[in-house]
Amino acid sequence: MENQIDFSECEFIDEAMKYYTYFDFCKERKTIKQLFNVLTKQGKRFYLWYVYANIHMDNQYKNAIWDYLNGYDENAVELLRIKRNYRVK
Repeated sequence: MENQIDFSECEFIDEAMKYYTYFDFCKERKTIKQLFNVLTKQGKRFYLWYVYANIHMDNQYKNAIWDYLNGYDENAVELLRIKRNYRVK
């Protein structure tokens, strides 16, 4: 089995913005979004890498997280709709 580094332990991401699974993100989405909104442009770009480095979910879920954080799914309708299909890898 390939050795994979767990992305969730990134020391450059604020503890309150870290999550492991899609369920974790959905639960903490409001706090994460508030913190995301005050990041610099470079901070947001770095967080983009953090979101897409997650090895525990498919791109569909990563895209939903990114859309929510950037206001394309302001009320988290899509974010929560696809939550019921999510399975941890």
